[in-house]
Amino acid sequence: MMVYITNDVEAAGPNLGVCSTLSIGACIMVREEIPFTKYWEKGLVFYAELKPDSLFWKLESMRVGCSRLICLEGIRKKVKCYDSESFYFSPSMVLEFMENHCESQASAMQRFTAWIEGFSRGQEITGVTDTVFFDAGRIDLCFGLHCFGGSPYGYKGLDLSSIYKGYTKRPQASLKELKVKDERDKPHRADQDAVYMAQIGRELLFKRMKW
Repeated sequence: MMVYITNDVEAAGPNLGVCSTLSIGACIMVREEIPFTKYWEKGLVFYAELKPDSLFWKLESMRVGCSRLICLEGIRKKVKCYDSESFYFSPSMVLEFMENHCESQASAMQRFTAWIEGFSRGQEITGVTDTVFFDAGRIDLCFGLHCFGGSPYGYKGLDLSSIYKGYTKRPQASLKELKVKDERDKPHRADQDAVYMAQIGRELLFKRMKW
């Protein structure tokens, strides 16, 4: 049986290998319908916020990517330079804060690998993303840099948006048409985004396409 794992990242900018990956979220896609919050309770979710490996950033990317970071929750409303919605928001100071308070990429990717292997147990695994060129590329790069065996996903991967376009035979088709209830507080927290994507994947792959 194939194990499908959805993946989402938030980053300091669009340029792969230039701007840092800020956070990574992943979720096991399950066949049964379970409540949104139960994914965490069942250990089906991986999440990491990372020390930066670059000082390059793009303002709009940082405003989006930092808006839901857990490491900033206690400080963003007290010190405006950490609040991505503030005029005084400082990407450089956020990256410095993350350097001092977040997990190293090496540690996170090794933990991520162990988490994936704990669910695969010899079964084939496939990474699933919505934006394949952004999310999948960054995750593969992080695995390649920090894990001797490379990515546990190997060469296997799925792009839900492309699959849905093929399924409907409409190039303009959108995953929103599946009408999966969005229970995230707000978008752009990588773990919640990955869980929502897993719910979309369940609706498309398991219920409609009968995989």
